Amino acid sequence: MNLPFTHPWVLAPFGAAAVVALVLALRAHLRPGLGVQVVGQRPLWQGLGMALMLAGLGLGLAEPRWGLPEFPRLTVHVVLDASRSMTVPDAGGRSRWDAAVAALDRIWSQPQAGLRWSLDLLTGDDIPLQPPGEDRTLLREALRAVVPGEVGSPGTSLGRGLSQVAAQADRDAPAVILLLSDGEETWEVPEIALARAVEALKKAKLPVCVLALGDGQPHAVPARPAPEGQSPAHPPTQPSAQSSAAEPAASTAHPEFLARLAQATGGQVFMNGESAAGGLQALAAGKLPLPARRSLQPAHPEVGAWLALAGLALWLAFAGKPMARWRPALLFLLALAAPLRAQSGKAWAPPSVKAWFAQRALENGDLPGARQWRPGDAKPSHVLLAAQIDLRTGLPEEALKVLSPLVGQGAPRPLPPWRTPALLLAARAHLEAGRPAEARALLERLLLEHPGQADAIHDLQTLVKDTTPPPPNPKTPPPPPPPRPSMGAQQDELEGIKQRLPKPPKTPGGVKDL
Repeated sequence: MNLPFTHPWVLAPFGAAAVVALVLALRAHLRPGLGVQVVGQRPLWQGLGMALMLAGLGLGLAEPRWGLPEFPRLTVHVVLDASRSMTVPDAGGRSRWDAAVAALDRIWSQPQAGLRWSLDLLTGDDIPLQPPGEDRTLLREALRAVVPGEVGSPGTSLGRGLSQVAAQADRDAPAVILLLSDGEETWEVPEIALARAVEALKKAKLPVCVLALGDGQPHAVPARPAPEGQSPAHPPTQPSAQSSAAEPAASTAHPEFLARLAQATGGQVFMNGESAAGGLQALAAGKLPLPARRSLQPAHPEVGAWLALAGLALWLAFAGKPMARWRPALLFLLALAAPLRAQSGKAWAPPSVKAWFAQRALENGDLPGARQWRPGDAKPSHVLLAAQIDLRTGLPEEALKVLSPLVGQGAPRPLPPWRTPALLLAARAHLEAGRPAEARALLERLLLEHPGQADAIHDLQTLVKDTTPPPPNPKTPPPPPPPRPSMGAQQDELEGIKQRLPKPPKTPGGVKDL
């Protein structure tokens, strides 16, 4: 069971400590003569307050998660079965391969924000075809260059192939596997293959969403097309001694195998491309659960802080007479803090609390509230937040003044995480103040310290002046532009992909070939 916490193991020790506090409070309440008590003290209520403080501390450290992400984000690793059994025409009058390609085309034709796609072919091994990206047109063109049964090793090994995909996936980013296959395992016993795949996928916390192809009845596998002038070569009925698994002469789809795989890894079973598109979009938006490590739901540790604060108030309220001795000191401190608060015009709070309130107000578009809770300490993350608030409220000079401790010094080594956003914010402040030359100098410095930084490259390109040539002389017009290499480049790309794909081993010929 996946608990909605980032660190659920923290709940056990703090829960045990809260139970101990309640037991001691109950013992002190039932046997008041064993301890020193004062007038008005309520040990049972004090124990309840202490238990609430311990429970709140454990809850905050465990980071409960709920809610929806601000931006949908998901990486879908598409794994497509490319064995010869996919050429069997039992998917509604067309081959399994054509049905899989049509389903993917249906998925990729719809607008899907925040989704990244990779493409792998599954044969006896996993064949990576395209890395994760958002160019769905390139994925379609890559599929056009693939012929099922002509790439990779013969047969299908779901246990080995899915383990290789899980090993290559990012360990922390939200991701799922979309498997399109007939569920036929030809390299090992299906139970062993299922156990191997489930073990690797559970270790990587990678759910598998499946789209089963085929009607579940035995069908003959079409013969491999032979070159002109030769008879078609039928696949052997028995595996050779040099290959662990050969292409069988008959094929039977096993959708129940794929359903067990999806259930064991926490995935789903899609019926068609339409349901797959909707399910993947729901996963990206956080409306369907992912494993805890890959969850997109935001953390809310402030719930534990409010619970601990309620426990502290309960403990103070039932502490008895000695609390009255603290009242003059508390009133004296409040009297000293009142002129400072009136002079500053801001509510006093610890810097971390002020930063949390300011961040919430900034996310909700409440600029006056963000200015009220703007942190003023020297912590780098709080300095960056204060500079963002100044920029949002139209005060670039104030932002530069706040950022000066972070951008005015030399580049520390190793480069701290706050250095890049500080230089980017300072460049933006200079640009809003009407000093593009200073902004360009800061961006160039950032590229020297962090080569290839994407945001700095983008901002620097927008600052470069547009050096468009003057209009041509109408009396001497320029020569016409060369023709666009659209279809030629596309065909070259397809030929290059086809040449890079691994070739299957050549099947032994007959007596005539010998």
